[in-house]
Amino acid sequence: MAKKTLLAVDYPSAEEWRSLLKIFSSEAVAHKMLLATVPFVFRDEPLKFALFRRTIAESFGVRPTDIFIVGSALAGRSLKGHAIEKEYTPSSDSDIDTLIISEHLFASYVMRSFEWVKEVTAPEENDGGKYEAPTLTSEQITQIGRLSLNACKGVWRPDALPQGAIAREEFFNKFGSASLDVLGLQLSEDTVSRVNGRIARSFDDAVRDLASSIRRLKYELDHEMKKGSSGVKTEKG
Repeated sequence: MAKKTLLAVDYPSAEEWRSLLKIFSSEAVAHKMLLATVPFVFRDEPLKFALFRRTIAESFGVRPTDIFIVGSALAGRSLKGHAIEKEYTPSSDSDIDTLIISEHLFASYVMRSFEWVKEVTAPEENDGGKYEAPTLTSEQITQIGRLSLNACKGVWRPDALPQGAIAREEFFNKFGSASLDVLGLQLSEDTVSRVNGRIARSFDDAVRDLASSIRRLKYELDHEMKKGSSGVKTEKG
């Protein structure tokens, strides 16, 4: 039987991840993760993964095949360089990062996000009857920056909006009720209680977004390795 290549390993170990990122491009790894792996969190219950996808899809009016899981719940370990050895353990402190791919949904939530942007940036009339631009807080400026940066990459993230923003609250309310229908069936100590989500405009945008995280992981692992090497002292004879 032919030996599997690293790209065919479902849940690479920390050491395999280090090798994987040296051999393959970030885009190739992203494609493999999105298309060829049952998420680690559902590895023993693939039918529950199918139910999870269907329930989220019905809630948002998309197809089950438009629903993906990314992050540590998919890979089976942290995708942070300093914590690559840490395996994913389902618990009440764990979360599942879910990705919906839908151009219509992406456009809808981006446009709805502008309702909040309008509220905080609308000109205000002063005592002289002239309109002046409002003074934004540093947090509002950061949120608008994150919202526009991600949108330009074809990704909408609800956490780029502040709590109370209509688009954010609607999204999380839908996600909360839909995911609970599936995750609530666990009723055990390893129940995952939190599900986070985002929307990608297209599959290509989703790949680019995931690939950027994988490139960051590669950079962090390289940095950790260089830092470890620089700490080795040599003795002079």
